[in-house]
Amino acid sequence: MGIVNQDLLRIQDKTAEILGEGGIISQKLQDYELRSEQLQMAKAIGEAIEDNQHLIVEAGTGVGKSLAYLVPFIIYASESNKKVIISTNTKTLQSQLYLKDIPFLKESLEIAFDYALCLGSENYLCLRRLNNEYTYELFDDDAHLKELKRIVQWSDDTKTGTKDGIDFIPTQEAWGAVCREPDLCLGKKCRYKDDCFYKKAKRKEKKSHILITNHALFFTNLASGGQVLPHFQAVVFDEAQTLEDVATSYLGLEVSNSKIKYLFDSLYNPNTKRGFLFKFKAINSKTAEQIEKNLIEARLASDRFFHEIGDVFGTESASKRIRTKNVIFNYIEEPLKRLSSSIAELLDYVTNEESEVLVKSCYKNCANLSTALNFILGRERDDYVYWIEVSARKRGIRYSLFASPIEIAEELDKQLFSKIRPIVLTSATLSVNNSFDFTKGRLGIKDARELLIGSPFNYKENVLLYLPEEIEDPSDELELFQKHALEHIKKIIDIMKGRIFILFTSYRMLNAVHQDLTSAYRDINLLRQGDRPRYILLEDFKNNQNSVLLGTNTFWQGIDVPGEPLECVIITKLPFLVPDDPITEARMELIQSRNKNPFTEYQVPQAVMMFKQGFGRLIRTKKDRGIVAILDPRIRTRYYGRAFISSLPECRHTFNIGEINNFFHKIPANPRRIETVS
Repeated sequence: MGIVNQDLLRIQDKTAEILGEGGIISQKLQDYELRSEQLQMAKAIGEAIEDNQHLIVEAGTGVGKSLAYLVPFIIYASESNKKVIISTNTKTLQSQLYLKDIPFLKESLEIAFDYALCLGSENYLCLRRLNNEYTYELFDDDAHLKELKRIVQWSDDTKTGTKDGIDFIPTQEAWGAVCREPDLCLGKKCRYKDDCFYKKAKRKEKKSHILITNHALFFTNLASGGQVLPHFQAVVFDEAQTLEDVATSYLGLEVSNSKIKYLFDSLYNPNTKRGFLFKFKAINSKTAEQIEKNLIEARLASDRFFHEIGDVFGTESASKRIRTKNVIFNYIEEPLKRLSSSIAELLDYVTNEESEVLVKSCYKNCANLSTALNFILGRERDDYVYWIEVSARKRGIRYSLFASPIEIAEELDKQLFSKIRPIVLTSATLSVNNSFDFTKGRLGIKDARELLIGSPFNYKENVLLYLPEEIEDPSDELELFQKHALEHIKKIIDIMKGRIFILFTSYRMLNAVHQDLTSAYRDINLLRQGDRPRYILLEDFKNNQNSVLLGTNTFWQGIDVPGEPLECVIITKLPFLVPDDPITEARMELIQSRNKNPFTEYQVPQAVMMFKQGFGRLIRTKKDRGIVAILDPRIRTRYYGRAFISSLPECRHTFNIGEINNFFHKIPANPRRIETVS
């Protein structure tokens, strides 16, 4: 046994007392119902803590995962004075933990513990930058100056200094000029150090037992060698099904023409005559003039570089692999070196710490840009995938070059799972065919206990699964499939009159369906992903019973709409990853090189997990009822269809669209067993 502290050996017993019948939670929580699944999960986590073991838990909707892991880890952290990271993928769950679940436990449990919300430093207001005249010299337009004035007014009242507390959404330019940036921090030399919001947050983090953060910041910390978060002894990854993609993103590199322009404009914007040089011309005009000259050369080199990128990769929106070294000559490298050198010369003339950190930050930004571009163009590591994304926009074409690790399993094993114990991974979707092998293999987990817990909800009575039979296979007849799918969507809308999520796997089909529905339905509140921020779309959806919301990947998971506002989810296609997506393609090539089938080894398991997420949008509470319509016939006709069907909880099935109307009038459907081809 890894932990010998006798207090810790009682974690299971204490957890059972707290969450069990007649326990503290039952006394404090209104409408409390004993959940045997929750108690089972909590006990398993208590055992994992006691034995210093990793644990993977799939727990269906309604189990109450949050309390199941919070209670035993609060006991562990408080009694052994350890720090535990609770990491989520979405801000929604992060807010629920920080604003609701943990305060409830803090008030209810007779346990002394502290907790903190961990945010990236760019989320905090920097008082020195806000009160610096140089900040206002960066802008000469009234709109940005008005924003800064509103931020100043807000700064007098805020206690946390975090961006999410502002009563308006500031532009990236305005907030970027006043937020905390690590490279620009003066630390103990800052005259605002006693009032610094970020330092206050860090002090709170250091004395806290429970630290709530998100996957993005967690892997930023991992990539930085632990420079972002306090040292911790245990981790809970909730919404763990997203870990591979988030880790891949934050362990990679990106260079784009818009990022380069932003950097160059921050040095000196020829249109506004503002920027870094504006401050330093008075210090040494000769060096400033040389910087300006080198900056002009760097801009011209950048323009030439991205013009040739357009010649090679086109100007229409697309993602394309970079398969050869130095596919474009690096025109930017030498001008950027000269620019960096001339900026560094200013260090001989600066007279205060503030100017010094500003010069060093600009120099570092140039150096990081050069390093990243050389890495991508030189394809410096064989275990990375390299690609370019072309985005045609109204303001011009954005070219973004990327490099990301193809596989993160070995890195996560080395940097995370072999170093920190215990780690708990949980989600409603971590297994495929009742096995965690896929998840463990993708994340590099070599040794972990496993627990699979179903939902306490009555899906058999509360969910009707509708699978139409007269739709073409999208793999064979895509246009005919889309035509027939649209016909069924309209039939369902005619019955439901709203309260519908329609989930797509591509924007192209989403937009085509949206266009048709817009002309066909005047009395339906049609909402489309991308037209407005997600939270506004969801509020509109909840407040209007005649709403139909069309969404792609981000609406398949992390969305919680309980009750009558959502009573139907339409899954248009099985959510297979696009095979020509650069990362997906590279992963499949790697699997094939190992003489394995990438479709069955990677694409099917990945699609099953996302499919379960989409299905899970419907039933969020014990009283919820509704329809899930799956328009993709491959779930019935292809050999892999059984993997999708078997991943769902037991519920009634029908092939007759008329049963949808009967279902809501409590007329039992005549179920038929779904069969897939062998």
